[in-house]
Amino acid sequence: MVTLRVAPLEGDKPRIAFYGAMMAIQNFGFFMMYFQLWPTIPAFQALPSGTGQVDCQYLRFWVGFFALDCFIESFCCVWMAMFGYTGSGKGFAFGWILHLLVALPYCVSTVGVPVAIYSDAAEVCRAAMGPGSDVLVAVFWCHCGLFLVYVWMMLSITYFSFLKPTFITKVAPAA
Repeated sequence: MVTLRVAPLEGDKPRIAFYGAMMAIQNFGFFMMYFQLWPTIPAFQALPSGTGQVDCQYLRFWVGFFALDCFIESFCCVWMAMFGYTGSGKGFAFGWILHLLVALPYCVSTVGVPVAIYSDAAEVCRAAMGPGSDVLVAVFWCHCGLFLVYVWMMLSITYFSFLKPTFITKVAPAA
């Protein structure tokens, strides 16, 4: 049986805690921003010409899906960092894989949200949101801009918790 060695250096533990906290704050912040916008998107919106209506469910789905995924992800970040900080091999493997599974929809949403926002139907739906339309666009671009920062933090936790102590740090030979 393979044992996962997770033994962070004492000097790296504050980094692990910091990155875990920042990831949780970022995810919870995006949850709050998207979740508050979600109910402002109408289910259906009449066309300006009065000749029918537009289905806004596609836009509603992506905004709501990403909000809920970010809420769950905020917990997964803390668990992954906690297990890395404490040096629990099995816990870190569980937290890392759980975080990855919940982060995959985060990655997909980073593409799905703008596709929904900038679709032809969404123009009518966003117009019905009033000022919320501009807020939704700004929130997305903030989310998009911080995406790579989030990936960096996740990789940093992996590096300081597992990769560095396992493959990088050399132990001086005994005299």
